[in-house]
Amino acid sequence: MTELPPTSPQPDPHQSSPPDPGLVTDLYQLAKPRLTLLVVLTTALGVAAAWPFLPRHEFGLTTPEILHRINQLLGISGGTALMAAAANALNQWWERTPDQLMKRTAGRATATGRIGGKIILIYSVITGGLGGSLLYFFGNSLASLLGLLSLTLYILVYTPMKKRTTLNTLFGAIPGALPPLIGWCGAGAPLQHPVGMSLFGILFSWQIPHFLAIAWMHREEYEAAGFRMLPVVDPEGHRTARTALLWSLFLWALSLVPVLSGAAGAGYLTIASVAGAYLTFRAFTLAQTRDRAAARRLFLASLIYLPVVLGALVANPSIS
Repeated sequence: MTELPPTSPQPDPHQSSPPDPGLVTDLYQLAKPRLTLLVVLTTALGVAAAWPFLPRHEFGLTTPEILHRINQLLGISGGTALMAAAANALNQWWERTPDQLMKRTAGRATATGRIGGKIILIYSVITGGLGGSLLYFFGNSLASLLGLLSLTLYILVYTPMKKRTTLNTLFGAIPGALPPLIGWCGAGAPLQHPVGMSLFGILFSWQIPHFLAIAWMHREEYEAAGFRMLPVVDPEGHRTARTALLWSLFLWALSLVPVLSGAAGAGYLTIASVAGAYLTFRAFTLAQTRDRAAARRLFLASLIYLPVVLGALVANPSIS
């Protein structure tokens, strides 16, 4: 995306405003569909990762059991997606004023005033309530509670912290790491299992280099909006790049926990090692150059890393 200049230009009164996309499109965009798709993917992988570790994994599945698992995966993933939609809508309403100052968010329905607080409240209550119900009925009470925890932390902790401290990225990584754990626990696997904890840890650690890369690419916009992202207070980029590199190394090490605990096989070990090395290399390149191109390559590498590593963890469990 094109970066904003140091000072935002005044709007041209003669320039026509963009056409209204319509209420249905606005409601759809309130859910931040691309971000919600990531939530669905990680939740579904959490559900699938749990299956080999549930009772009777050694027996062949009957047709009713297969159908039950499909319904479980769809219900838990859908419930988590609806909870994420509620959180995203409330987040956009909270940040409607600073969103007007950033080019990539100025067109949001909340920033332009096309959607007001009453609609946001109704939308969030419906999607959040339905999502929590799906997590309870297709999963269990723990999955529903984790979904509520994720929504609460995202709105009441992470969102206000974005204006106050650069630590917002760390706190925001907590609700961002809960979806695969929701899937894992919702499928009936124990919370304290090494794989379940690894799913949470991998998602948590992955978000730091991922979001630092985004923040570095769009630091002028974040500064104009008043958000306290690390690249905003670190104009030279040294701290930003070092932090991304250190968390990439930590993520690489953490991804090997399932192997060390005996819960993943050699195939996963190979894929996690290669993916971790590649992500770390991209973070190291950012530390060397600290330019937008390197940040974008780190961002793209992070997008590749997550489905590859989590998919390998699902595909190559060790249950002996």
